[in-house]
Amino acid sequence: MSITRFYLLCEPEGNQCIADMNEAAPYSVEKIPCPIERGHARGRRNSPLDLVVPCDPALDVVFTWMSECLIQESVRLIFESEGLTGFSTLPARAKIKKTGTSIPVQELAVTGWGGMAPEATGMREVERCPGCGHLVYSRLEAPEKLIDIHNWDGSDFFIIWPLPRFRFVSERVVEVCKRHAVTGVAFSQNWPTAQREGAGYSPGRLSYYMSRDRPRLLGATLGID
Repeated sequence: MSITRFYLLCEPEGNQCIADMNEAAPYSVEKIPCPIERGHARGRRNSPLDLVVPCDPALDVVFTWMSECLIQESVRLIFESEGLTGFSTLPARAKIKKTGTSIPVQELAVTGWGGMAPEATGMREVERCPGCGHLVYSRLEAPEKLIDIHNWDGSDFFIIWPLPRFRFVSERVVEVCKRHAVTGVAFSQNWPTAQREGAGYSPGRLSYYMSRDRPRLLGATLGID
């Protein structure tokens, strides 16, 4: 059995095509107050992303300033036809800034699971508010120990909690994107030495990043759904 290699799906170095919110579009946030700590108040976006893309033509994969990831319809069809697993898509809209031309995009939602960050990484839960469930985790100290193959569900796209914006992918995803010349995306194996910054993480809940029943299936027993 060959050893599976993993990568981070990320923006290309020097990316000049980062999308911004369409200020003219409605933006709805479900506000979640805390009865104990006012500073725990947070919001979950419940409206589709509506973006303005600065480059023309648009890249196949588009990132936003908030690290959301959108894929054009052609990329979704490639991923599905190649049998890649661990992802779904959410409705989204985008247009070219200069011309106003619409782009057929969808938001990429990673549904594959790599488990909780192992204790060996230094990450641990340090706060759980009894009033609203606000979660805080300690800093990542040993990122090279993030992936435990025994926790991975075998999906081509997957996340490790509490790092939902780290989109890990298998070598199959890299190969498919290269073969189909998908633009706007890069793959890094240098993440173990590049993710040591930061005092800690407060990612919200799993349901902020996945739709339907997946958060409950993965996170109910852990109290993170």
